[in-house]
Amino acid sequence: MTTKVLWQIGLLLLLASEILTLDCGLIVQFQEDEIGKTRTLLETMGEAWNPQECPENPDFGFPMVKIRTCSKEDARMAIGLLLESIQIVFQHNFTQAQWNVTAIELFQRALDQQCVMWKRCSTAEIGNRETFKDFRVKLAMKKYFRKLHTFLKDRQHSLCAWRKVRDEVSIIYPIVLNELMKRLEN
Repeated sequence: MTTKVLWQIGLLLLLASEILTLDCGLIVQFQEDEIGKTRTLLETMGEAWNPQECPENPDFGFPMVKIRTCSKEDARMAIGLLLESIQIVFQHNFTQAQWNVTAIELFQRALDQQCVMWKRCSTAEIGNRETFKDFRVKLAMKKYFRKLHTFLKDRQHSLCAWRKVRDEVSIIYPIVLNELMKRLEN
């Protein structure tokens, strides 16, 4: 019994020490630094290609209006959801893409590090896992990422499908993160 109590106390102290060592006041600066690095990794996963090779031009329709009008609290949640959702997309079947495996792994690690940082800082700031104030922001983002998944699945994760999704994420990743981080600074 005493061992179990000591173990729980030790676990709480470890968690508290990790939270205290985070510099969450600099999380926006950290994320700004990571945007360029992560986008470069995303772009180096595969070689340059001619858009005429894949003539389909899907409109995934990122919900920018919801992002531009969301609250500061929802912006923080949306950043975490964006990073997590991109990470999930790029854990799928790459066999037809024939991309640079090292770049894929580095990209996935970079996203994982960013996700962990946002989760820890959100928890440190409010003491528990925060939820969206306007659930429509979350639903709109989930719908967008479902379109990406469906597009890949419907095209059997083909090279062209991956190229389109990679290009889409390469465009929305920095734009959306910058917009959300502006909301946090206001």
